[in-house]
Amino acid sequence: MAHPPAPAPTAAPAPSHGHSTPTEAIAGFIFVKIPVNRRHDEADPLHRREDTIDQMLRAQGLGLVVGWGDSLGERRPDGQRPAAYIRIDINAHDVQATRSALRALLPALGAPAGTEIHYTLAGHSLRDMALETGWQLEELFAPLKNRPNP
Repeated sequence: MAHPPAPAPTAAPAPSHGHSTPTEAIAGFIFVKIPVNRRHDEADPLHRREDTIDQMLRAQGLGLVVGWGDSLGERRPDGQRPAAYIRIDINAHDVQATRSALRALLPALGAPAGTEIHYTLAGHSLRDMALETGWQLEELFAPLKNRPNP
């Protein structure tokens, strides 16, 4: 029985400079936490920050945004849990360069003091935190489940 001819292999398009391709290695996972003001994050009601961050990362060949969303805060007396911050998840090709680029871009996007960049280096969970006076770098961060009880 004859088989139909196999389709000719096609070459993948050449990657354009500065854009992530599936074959590029992911060096690390980074997430950004941007505090939300009490009622609504008026500075970015349509979540354009995530798109701007993704465009910057891809243009510089640093990685890409893989997800984002609001994270709930503490429960209020009325039972509601309003958003406390926006979380942006990033796959980074170069953790150090991505951190540096984020520290330069986030203030321009209106990210306030209290904004955090979380990442892992040498097996340690660390964060960079935006202060009124600049960035506090490589602060050891213990997740809630690993923190000692006071």
